Amino acid sequence: MTSLREWAINNQVWKPKSWKPFLTQYILPFYKVAYTLNEFYSFLQSNKIIGKPSLADIEDEDLKDKIRAAIYGGVDQNPETSFAKFMYERFGLCAEKAQSFEESIEHYRSWGDSVKISIIDDSWISKIPIDGLVNRLDNLIRWELREKLDVKLSELGLKESYEPVETIDVANLLPKPGEKPEKLISLINEFRQRAVDLAIGANPFTTFIHYVRAIPVSVLMKFLECDINDVTSLASFLELKAYSMIDLVEVKLPTKNPDKVFLIAELDGLADKVLSLHKYLERIEPTTGEVFIKMVKDAIDQLKIPFEPWEDYEPIFTFWNKILKDRDYFYLEVRGSRSRITKLYSYYNKVELSKKVWLRDFLIRLYPAISTGIIEDCKSLTSLRFSPFAKEWVGRVIENAGKA
Repeated sequence: MTSLREWAINNQVWKPKSWKPFLTQYILPFYKVAYTLNEFYSFLQSNKIIGKPSLADIEDEDLKDKIRAAIYGGVDQNPETSFAKFMYERFGLCAEKAQSFEESIEHYRSWGDSVKISIIDDSWISKIPIDGLVNRLDNLIRWELREKLDVKLSELGLKESYEPVETIDVANLLPKPGEKPEKLISLINEFRQRAVDLAIGANPFTTFIHYVRAIPVSVLMKFLECDINDVTSLASFLELKAYSMIDLVEVKLPTKNPDKVFLIAELDGLADKVLSLHKYLERIEPTTGEVFIKMVKDAIDQLKIPFEPWEDYEPIFTFWNKILKDRDYFYLEVRGSRSRITKLYSYYNKVELSKKVWLRDFLIRLYPAISTGIIEDCKSLTSLRFSPFAKEWVGRVIENAGKA
């Protein structure tokens, strides 16, 4: 199996053109299926369906039959495996704003076609939420990747307006009574698989972005076996900002001192926008979260970072161990021309450091914990936040006196 490093070097990720497959093979297909599902969900919420006083008031007889099947279809055979339950759980379609699927069934049994069709918020698609995902993907394609890769919307099968060229009549996704919902199930299955394919830990592009979202320039150059000009190209493409680990000011790339410079994903930059998709992916398909967790845990098991001399770093880890239960951001207070760390603090706790711990040395040691996901957020060189995976690692380092 090719490692992330081998993949990155072989694909020359510092060249923007190497990212075109990320757009065409992953983001674009995911966008199109998400767009179709959002259109279907919007259709269910339209005046044609929930805008009517009752099911009986839907003018289109074919549509009326389909909606009837969607709120009661298959119930007499087995409610638990019925199409009606599928529509309730996935899309929140029900009768009379029912608080449960069973209540929706009883409403229809009692009142028949006189029930009003409703959409409740507590459904799979509303929890994603699908409209927010579509907006993010659309922005990512039109205003980030397309421009950076110099690709025309027509080449991607998209119109200038907010829609793909290939559109379908979403009403056809609903089966007629007696038919199997094959089109709708196929669409959802594709949507879920596309989400898994983009997961950090499964997709090389998103995994690489996760790895480099906060990293010393010298480490990245060694990782990619490239020069500072290549790193400059990559940082520009992913919108990673460079900061001096000595005086904390932003640095222009290329730099003559890469060993003193740290890269951080710019807020709302390309890297940040790609990584922000992950919370949507986990809501679409829990497997994406499992893939990410496995990646982090495997990395933690292999992580060997010496924090020596231990008497200098012990107060830091003791402080971390204390604040982990709150998962607060922790902040570094630095002073002097070489940026000595004098204090660590969170919202409710702080520790003064009597030993000399320099920011650059600290960040060089800490970056593997960031790249693996132990630290999930790095907004600046002095503001970091632990992930849920940190406790075991921090405890192990303390137990082994800085040698784990």
